[in-house]
Amino acid sequence: MASLEVKVREPKGKRTARRLRKAGEIPGIVYGPATQPVPVSIKRSSFEKVFHTVTETTPIQLVIKDDSGNVIDEKTVFLKMIQRDKVTEEVVHVDFYEPSKGHRMRINVPVKTVGKPVGVEKGGFLEIYHEEIPVETDPDNIPKEIEIDVSSLDLGDVVYAKDLKLPEGVKCLFEDEEAVVAVLVPKEISVEEEVPAEEEETAEPEVIKRKEEEEEE
Repeated sequence: MASLEVKVREPKGKRTARRLRKAGEIPGIVYGPATQPVPVSIKRSSFEKVFHTVTETTPIQLVIKDDSGNVIDEKTVFLKMIQRDKVTEEVVHVDFYEPSKGHRMRINVPVKTVGKPVGVEKGGFLEIYHEEIPVETDPDNIPKEIEIDVSSLDLGDVVYAKDLKLPEGVKCLFEDEEAVVAVLVPKEISVEEEVPAEEEETAEPEVIKRKEEEEEE
């Protein structure tokens, strides 16, 4: 489990948020079905260290401190949303979600393919339609990833949502017939053999001539 220290902040609008960012901090919020929203700020350097090691399914031990540096609360949360600047791509806001016991949560779980498809050996290529699968699950039963063995897939084969092997208690939120991965067949131009025009012209009179000879007899 990753760990991250945050500090309670007073939500005072965009000016305060800009001031925090200039000071090397990222504004954020902690919320959940049984949690009153808690505005927080995180040191950018600390967040970036954790950000590169977690996914949406990674639990984070959030240590919440006051302005004096005293620990006032600790929560197990998940990284729910990251907002970035449209120009610089810099993280400008972070949402943390705290699930509650007995409350099922919806979360996106990464897809991991295993093996090399038979169809790829024949010239096809593996197409992954969804890098993540939305699921509904208990907070303590979140799979780290959804593994799909693609080694037996031949040309044109498809793995649908209904084919996924999920842990007990984990429900896929896709429709059953939603394609997840497939081995696509390369497009080939089929050229039909055509009879040369000259041969067609000589063939027809020959048939007519034979018919005329038969009538004369």
